[in-house]
Amino acid sequence: MIKKLSKLLILSVPLLLTSCWDYEDINERSITLATGIDYVNNKIEFTGEIARLSDSNREDSDRAQQEEVFINISYGDDFEEARIHYSSKLPYPLFLGATQIAIFGENFAKEGVEPYLNRINKLYDYRKTLLIVVSQMPPKELFNFKQEQSPSVGLLVEDIVNNLKKKKMTVFSNFGEMLSVLELDGVGYLLPYVGIEDNEISYLGLAVMKDSKLVGVIDYEDTDGVIYVLAEKPVLTESLFAPGNKENKFSLRTAVKRRRINTEYKDGKVIFTIDMLVSGELRYQYYLSKVDSKTEKKLEAMVSQKLKDDIMKSFKRSQEEFKCDIYHFAKNFRAQHPQVYKKLNWEEAYKSAQLNINIETEIINLGLTDPNVNTKY
Repeated sequence: MIKKLSKLLILSVPLLLTSCWDYEDINERSITLATGIDYVNNKIEFTGEIARLSDSNREDSDRAQQEEVFINISYGDDFEEARIHYSSKLPYPLFLGATQIAIFGENFAKEGVEPYLNRINKLYDYRKTLLIVVSQMPPKELFNFKQEQSPSVGLLVEDIVNNLKKKKMTVFSNFGEMLSVLELDGVGYLLPYVGIEDNEISYLGLAVMKDSKLVGVIDYEDTDGVIYVLAEKPVLTESLFAPGNKENKFSLRTAVKRRRINTEYKDGKVIFTIDMLVSGELRYQYYLSKVDSKTEKKLEAMVSQKLKDDIMKSFKRSQEEFKCDIYHFAKNFRAQHPQVYKKLNWEEAYKSAQLNINIETEIINLGLTDPNVNTKY
């Protein structure tokens, strides 16, 4: 609980830096930690998680703990009206400078989030490093979900997503990238997609945004094909059947050591070529078996093919289902062929584009595998 309280206090630092307020002043501000936006019955719904900095010397410690975060909800025909009603329910003046995360409901995301992005960009209330995610369930329901990991659902979601990003297990656009993509026709972007799974708040995958509208979701288990192309030096885990033996499996850690993306325009067709050098480490085998040089080469080929298949599957979905360039290949093509790019309808060109994938895998570590071990099967 001390760590949780400390984070709430740290988030109040911007309030201190903006003026000469003392502790009593801070304690009399409605500090928003997380905000949710959705469409409900043709109304904008604002839901906020607000920190109430309680006096640590209070005798009623149980009540003080419950008051760490409270939920505020309002409705309006537009952002301004919803904001007026939101502020009218607060005991103290609203402070948004400590807001860590904005959670968009599916209804709002499908209608389009561009107006709210412009709101964040132009108003000084919000931090421009704000994390933006899409929720499978209405934000109001998510904020009211009973959980014990954190006093704030918003901060818990932020921790989950940032932990996965730190481990190179997800990739998504930050606020600045979203604004830059708005200027490119036919180019989409990805946002973390969260919800409830196994009665726990969980990261569920990636929300695909085209023209800043939700057009689909890539489930968590299918995101590797995007991460290998977009993440900076991604490190993932692959599980493969042992070469020639489906009774055994190998668990490998793969890391992209080098990645280069080239583009061409040939016979009226856009062509992307991805060249990747990948290293692999054998973590363990389900059952010990002999791994000689021949088996190692087969394993390298299997890893390369697995990654190619994952990337191609995601690419085809982006062309046929999402109908937008989620990889931001447009930026590579525009830089390499600026004059051609100006003449293209990128959305149409992308739908018929060709993707070539060249992956070289090197197994650099077989762990403690004994090449002379007797196989079980």
